[in-house]
Amino acid sequence: MNDWKLRLVHEGQAGVVMERPGRRVRFDPVEPLANGDIAVLTGIDPFAMDRTVGFPTVVKANGSAEVATEIDGIRFEGLPYRPPEGDSSRIRFVSAVRQPSETIRRWMAKRRADASTVWHLTFPNGDRLLHLGLSLHRETDVGWAANLVTRFGNPRWLVVGAPYGDDDVLVARIPAFGAEHVMVTDVEGDLRREAGKPTALVTPLVDRLQASGVPVMVFVPQSSIRFE
Repeated sequence: MNDWKLRLVHEGQAGVVMERPGRRVRFDPVEPLANGDIAVLTGIDPFAMDRTVGFPTVVKANGSAEVATEIDGIRFEGLPYRPPEGDSSRIRFVSAVRQPSETIRRWMAKRRADASTVWHLTFPNGDRLLHLGLSLHRETDVGWAANLVTRFGNPRWLVVGAPYGDDDVLVARIPAFGAEHVMVTDVEGDLRREAGKPTALVTPLVDRLQASGVPVMVFVPQSSIRFE
């Protein structure tokens, strides 16, 4: 039996593996899925859906409708959002054309991008995890962000991506969530590099949040964090 409550592993690109007593949860899986895994699509990685084809347990949004479901004792609530205007779609396209032709055909067959989605997970013991993806950026509606805090504030764990060039927005908005543990997660660095786009370290952002009193840590590809 594990002596920890939760373990998060960053497997590269936007992939975050959540290990706990029970089934693993795989946000935007990169490595092959295993029997029993629960795949959750955030819409950040345009090829994550391809990796879930034929897999029986995939949680995702469809269009703009909210999602609510329960699997293995975890309640999943998904709230679609508008990603940073223009930049994400350019990253998806340029990244796609640099892939083998078979991947390009799969991309074109999708017709539209996966819905960008905030995910709120409630565990059987009442602990909660909030995965904000790339939802906090300079174009985020103020009222929408305030409603997000009202609905899902004070989670035990907060996973948040940092849209390129929008550090000031995160410094202003993350403290309001009142999370016990904040993981500033590099979810787009690999994708931007593949697309030939500039990237930025998340460490300066983490330093700024830490200076303001936020209990924050860096979460980058090939790292893991364990909570006792």
